[in-house]
Amino acid sequence: KEMEYAEWDLDAAASSIQPDAIFSKPNDKYYAFESFVCQEMFDDFNDPSMTKQPDIFFNRFMELRSVIPADYLARKPKSTFARFCGAKYLKLINPKLEKSLFGNLDHRNLLMNSNEYPKTHFFYTFCEMAKHIWLLHCLAFSLSPEASVFQVRKGCRYSDVYMESVNGEETFLMSNGSSETELRVGFTVIPGFRVGKSVVQCQVYLCR
Repeated sequence: KEMEYAEWDLDAAASSIQPDAIFSKPNDKYYAFESFVCQEMFDDFNDPSMTKQPDIFFNRFMELRSVIPADYLARKPKSTFARFCGAKYLKLINPKLEKSLFGNLDHRNLLMNSNEYPKTHFFYTFCEMAKHIWLLHCLAFSLSPEASVFQVRKGCRYSDVYMESVNGEETFLMSNGSSETELRVGFTVIPGFRVGKSVVQCQVYLCR
């Protein structure tokens, strides 16, 4: 919505994220933006260089799960969660986008040059989303075996064991109930998780 108000060409923006995607419905282009957000937020989720001590990550999970992110940032501006929020914001919201939304780069400048955080509804909403990603991160590293994130490549055959379709399998079914063509993945919208032999399905946008 903020991009619409700033008069972005949403079709062009969606095409830059998923260049070859053919959307079944006009509003489905929003899945492209969701896929971009998830890709950036889950990037380095299973970074092998990170110290993985289950008790530490479980304590972080318990500490943050019931608090308001803005309050936590105010109390602990140098915490690992605070650094996570700042780094992800700078990566996800590029300068051109921020300038078009707010008319300035105040968010970015504050995050880069101080231990303070923007006190705006937009940033607080961003941090609420980041909190859920961070909690997943901490919970994944506190499990044994550890949970790992996975995405499905474009063009892979659709499997309802590992995937859930966001645009509905029925979109591609003929009236006689048989599949017209083999269902393929256009792109992953939300990644899935593996925990030992168990799988939490990823969400994908289907194409033919």
